[in-house]
Amino acid sequence: MNSHNTGKQTPAGEAHSPRDNRGSAAASGVPGDIEEPVMAHLYELRNRLGVVLVWLFLAMMLAYPFSEQGMLLIWREFISPEIDMAVYSPLEWVFARFRLCLVFALAVSIPQIFYQLYRFAGKGLYPHEKRFFLKIVPASFLLFILGAAVGYFLVLPVMFKYLIFYSGDLASAQLSVHSTLSAVTTILAGFGIVFQAPLLVIFAVKMGLVKYETLKKQRVLIYSAILALSLFLSPDPTFIAQFLVALLLVILFEFSLLLVRVF
Repeated sequence: MNSHNTGKQTPAGEAHSPRDNRGSAAASGVPGDIEEPVMAHLYELRNRLGVVLVWLFLAMMLAYPFSEQGMLLIWREFISPEIDMAVYSPLEWVFARFRLCLVFALAVSIPQIFYQLYRFAGKGLYPHEKRFFLKIVPASFLLFILGAAVGYFLVLPVMFKYLIFYSGDLASAQLSVHSTLSAVTTILAGFGIVFQAPLLVIFAVKMGLVKYETLKKQRVLIYSAILALSLFLSPDPTFIAQFLVALLLVILFEFSLLLVRVF
């Protein structure tokens, strides 16, 4: 009788048993997750960002010897071999080449970015969340390539071939190399990044940051944001390219809602 009462009573201030500690740890977070100081997380984040920047730099250096051929290819594809390239500053040609290299570096670095993000947040993820994170690494690369391809084969021809050169009978075209390549790289990189939207939507829903029903109910607000983004991505005075971009982004958003159910 006395032993039974003693087992039920816990004196004030007495430490919990190891079994209680294991139970509270399992209930409060991911098993094996160790709480660290904030500065330790900041140092780790700095180091992983450094890895991404080094990866970007090396990819740019790798692409730089081929950037001149890439610029000539883009010029023949979207402008015309009959129109000479105009350079208005001593470093404009070099900066244009670096800008084109940046698009290539960003394309090959997106999987590295997701991987470093996974390594940074992986300690606090459950096993099923880790598996999901590893799935989106190759998917992000493929979506970037798909987005850049849409910009290259659909949007850029509309901007250059069918819109800008309609004024050829009234004015002679003298296009700046930097300005032209800036428009091209903005479209390619912008579409590559925007096509990451399905992964971001799936990630936000799976992590509980936003509810699937909320996205469905807020379609009007999301479509308005898509229209504003398309105006930024496509500098076209006729608004035809903006309409195409907005239409693609709307389709992409609806596709994201379908993928949420699959994942």
